[in-house]
Amino acid sequence: MDEPSLEEALDRTSVNVPAPAPPAGPPRGHARVQDEDYASRSSEPDPEDPKLARLIADVRDYQLTHGSLLKLVRYVTPTQTSAASVNVSLYPTPFPGKFYRGAVALQHSMNQLYVRVANDEDWLYSVLGPQIQGDPEGLTSSLWDVHVKCREAGVVQDVGCGVFRSDYMLHAEDEEAALSGGGMITLKQVEMNHLSVAGAYHADNVAGMHRYLLQKRIAERTEDPMELRRLLPNTNTASLVTGLTRAHRVYREQESPHDREGPSCILMVVQPFNFNIADERPIEHGLWDEDVPCYRCEWRSVLMQCRLADGERKLYFRPEGSGTEFEVSVTYYRAGYDPREYADNNGRETRVLLEMSRAIKCPDILTHLATFKSVQQALAEPDVAEGFLAGHTTEQQQSAVRGTFMHILPLDTSPAGMEARRIAADLELSDAYVLKPNLEGGGHNIYRDDIPGFLANVGEERWHEYILMKMITPPTSTAGMLLTAEEGLYHGDVVSELGVLGFVMWKRPRGSAGKICGKGKDVRPDVEILENETVGWTFKTKPRDVDDMSVVKGYGCFDCPLLS
Repeated sequence: MDEPSLEEALDRTSVNVPAPAPPAGPPRGHARVQDEDYASRSSEPDPEDPKLARLIADVRDYQLTHGSLLKLVRYVTPTQTSAASVNVSLYPTPFPGKFYRGAVALQHSMNQLYVRVANDEDWLYSVLGPQIQGDPEGLTSSLWDVHVKCREAGVVQDVGCGVFRSDYMLHAEDEEAALSGGGMITLKQVEMNHLSVAGAYHADNVAGMHRYLLQKRIAERTEDPMELRRLLPNTNTASLVTGLTRAHRVYREQESPHDREGPSCILMVVQPFNFNIADERPIEHGLWDEDVPCYRCEWRSVLMQCRLADGERKLYFRPEGSGTEFEVSVTYYRAGYDPREYADNNGRETRVLLEMSRAIKCPDILTHLATFKSVQQALAEPDVAEGFLAGHTTEQQQSAVRGTFMHILPLDTSPAGMEARRIAADLELSDAYVLKPNLEGGGHNIYRDDIPGFLANVGEERWHEYILMKMITPPTSTAGMLLTAEEGLYHGDVVSELGVLGFVMWKRPRGSAGKICGKGKDVRPDVEILENETVGWTFKTKPRDVDDMSVVKGYGCFDCPLLS
């Protein structure tokens, strides 16, 4: 039975705020398939291949026993919960070790860059202003309006933190040369993610699964024991728990002992109808293991279960059905990024309540805005990223960050924007580009020669809400075997995306009126970086002839890099 659409599911509910994403396993068609032969290479496992059947059974049992699952929220009953296995690769996919190490080494600088961007309000507004002014009811305007309200009320918490993930793919400038084993290969950034960064636990699981499967092959003498050295361990979840625990303790240390009137907790703000529960709950459980209470609260319930105290604006949360109130030390967002969450005044009031509070935000609203695509486009302009990093990183590190940027153009009325419009209107020229909406995270992209037709149906006054990015062209094809809930078994050419996770905590200079300039001038008193760590990785793989990497949409798979 097909999953119902999001709209159909919501018609059966009485909630005011919709679930921002459907559960796993929608029908085909959510991602563009370039090669019609894709379907012929996706099939049920061959029952005559006992080795493959045993491998798939081992994979599915590992997923079941380790919670590598997506909850089928539309089919949950009062006594039963249904779930589907997360899409995974059957074997780890080769990935060059030098590029993995390069991406990991970059994360410290990427964390620095985006923290400093998020603390330059004037520069952010110069980038986001066209969206704010052009669509007063849009997501960007809603978030900026929340920020302005909080700024006018006065900031009562000068510490912020964030889980950052920078996603990369390998790029060949000359695809034909790359396919023949030549040409220049570089590491290019797909996007930066700051809010509701997902996949950490699934990535931990797939790393453990591939290590287990490789150990079995080694024991059966079908694999060289040295191969274990090429597999990476992963500790995303434990590292995120450690980071959030530190933030919790920083908050507690800000209070004098006589001010600690009751229990405190980390508040995980989540979406309703949550299908990715298995990726969130382990972080909650890990915090409790560290004696740090962590409670979940749905976005639509924040106004009912939370309140601000007078004076220092402490945030208090009361669990449903409980008589105990907890002072919130950290607000950890796993919701609040979808435009539909701000469709009415309740959405803005929810974010204002949380942002206005004394709780440390993970992340705060300016850091959320710093991950929008138009910010990525502005940072790709000459000397801008270097201006933010000057004095905090070496010239070599700045050059390495610069080298990851693809050619990105705005779709506004500037000279660069007019060039982008010329490309986007041309079927032949647009075939080398992807059109991305000015949102946080991935999804909703328009690829190649679909761009002109799409823009023709969008009012020109809204074109500034998009950026045009040169397509990343993966190098020499790599064969892979993927197991997906919807498509069955895929065996063919694949491409992979490496995500590097970081945890950052910083402190703003209170009361500073100066501003940072993106080109390194008029620098205000410096933001103090309290924590800046690389904490783990994610690795996703999809068929080469599919554009969208989304695991939720049924094409991408969690995978493990086999370093070469």
